[in-house]
Amino acid sequence: MVSITHLSDKELLQLLQTGDEAAFSEIFNRYWERLSSYSIGLTKSEEESADIVQEIFISLWNRREHLSINGSLGPYLIKSAKNLSLRYIQRNVHSTEFVEKLAEFIADNSQDIEENISLKELQIEIDNAIAKIPKKMLAIYLLSRDEQLSYREISEKLSISEGTVKKQISNALKIISTSLKGKISVVTYALLLQFLK
Repeated sequence: MVSITHLSDKELLQLLQTGDEAAFSEIFNRYWERLSSYSIGLTKSEEESADIVQEIFISLWNRREHLSINGSLGPYLIKSAKNLSLRYIQRNVHSTEFVEKLAEFIADNSQDIEENISLKELQIEIDNAIAKIPKKMLAIYLLSRDEQLSYREISEKLSISEGTVKKQISNALKIISTSLKGKISVVTYALLLQFLK
């Protein structure tokens, strides 16, 4: 008898539809690491990616009797990971943490961005959002983001408390994230273009 590890994805799917747990385990072992890496690349969150991969396999098992997969299993699972990862991005696109990660991403990939018109458009949206920050708050924000000064260094430079610095940067990020509302599709598309290269 052929070992289950030597079966094709198609054969494993046929067994899965009959409720074969060994076939399910083999599919899991073949794909969980790839799906996890893919999802982490999009969400930048190991914890969220673990939940996404778990959800994919729970769904696969629960729907095993009615599965209808056109094409290969690998692309089907990757598409599921993409959809769930995008759902996470859409839910969190207005959070300050997400905005910070997006700003870091753009800074770290400036060369690629210059070659990508969609990401140029995204940068324009972010610049427009930054332009809405009040002047004093903006000065603090730019010292933090552009000059990479710590809260303490900004505090000493401007003769204000570290608490004020922290609050002003947090408020600046909120203004940016609020300004990006309605731009989710742009953000998502830009991230996809870059991460899915």
